Amino acid sequence: MAKRLIVRGEEAEITVELDEGPVANELWDRLPLETRATLRGEELYFPVLLPTATEAPEPKAVEVGDVAYWLPEHALCLLCGNTDVRTDKDDPLTPVGRIVGGMEDCGLVRQNETLRIEASKG
Repeated sequence: MAKRLIVRGEEAEITVELDEGPVANELWDRLPLETRATLRGEELYFPVLLPTATEAPEPKAVEVGDVAYWLPEHALCLLCGNTDVRTDKDDPLTPVGRIVGGMEDCGLVRQNETLRIEASKG
């Protein structure tokens, strides 16, 4: 059964299904987390320190709906819309999953809003 997590804000609830892999597993093992949101275009990202996340994947472009770990900034990125900012193939993103619910809620998250990331019970 796939591991799912929920990103909760004041008005938002976004469901993410995690892939298999060491970075996704480390993220899962650190739940629940609280962090602050940063907005960049239609991307939502927030700091999540994963101390053993040293995976250096083959850099690749990402798509709307992808969730990735951005190692240089120690941040989890939710790509909720236009990904032009992220089409640079030299950007070191480690894919960790996909948004599977609440994509429309990405637009409800405000800059510096506190987010809670927790395991889905469903």
